[in-house]
Amino acid sequence: MTHVRIITPIITKGFRDLEAINALAPAGVVLSQVTLEHGPASVESAVDEVLAGPGVVDAACRAEADKVDAVVIDCMLDPALEAAREAVSIPVIGCGEAAFTKAAGFGRFSVVTVLQRQEHAFKRLAGELSLSANLASVVGIGMSVLALEKSREEAISATMKAGRLARNRDEACSIVFGCTGMLGYGPDTADALGWSESRVIDPLKNAVTAAIQAVRGGQKPDKERFPYPDRKLVSGFDAWTDLDEIMRPISGASVQ
Repeated sequence: MTHVRIITPIITKGFRDLEAINALAPAGVVLSQVTLEHGPASVESAVDEVLAGPGVVDAACRAEADKVDAVVIDCMLDPALEAAREAVSIPVIGCGEAAFTKAAGFGRFSVVTVLQRQEHAFKRLAGELSLSANLASVVGIGMSVLALEKSREEAISATMKAGRLARNRDEACSIVFGCTGMLGYGPDTADALGWSESRVIDPLKNAVTAAIQAVRGGQKPDKERFPYPDRKLVSGFDAWTDLDEIMRPISGASVQ
């Protein structure tokens, strides 16, 4: 049985519908999901990413301690993705990285996201993945992350409208949802665009699939590229017990 843990990097309880999460699991796969105890209410900015980072790494360490096979960072901005890969030896999948990689297979793609302020972050991600030429546009729908479920019908309507704009104006061949809170928006959006659902990439669903494939393919983080962090004195991280454990100097050893 493959066990994948979804780390939702926010403190907002009830953000995830567990039935919707469980629906992502094919036969032979168990999904578990956690939120953070310390961090931001939602992730919509670079500051939010930094605030979520310690909790993400801590949760990844806890997942490995729990014998989980892989983790998914449940956010398109991939907070602390590389840090988590340094901290553990199990696969760590970033929703943003995985979604962009899949979308590039269709050619030009657009990101339909919550707020336009995230445009620079997605352009940066495309550049890091050498996919800048594939990114046609970033289109915000003008709604916050936490409004996606509270005003679901309005959000889906705005997502379909933005998708049409990306297809018609920006000549996108596929759409990536720029927020994992858009889970389940795919069928309506694909229907509105007259596309197969495969061309509308629901990032959490896609990342879970990538995590399962990584486990079954025996993939692990490259420890030459993502070496374990050196132990050293740090202060103020007592709340993140698993992260604190991997950083705490071993008794009697020299520290940096």
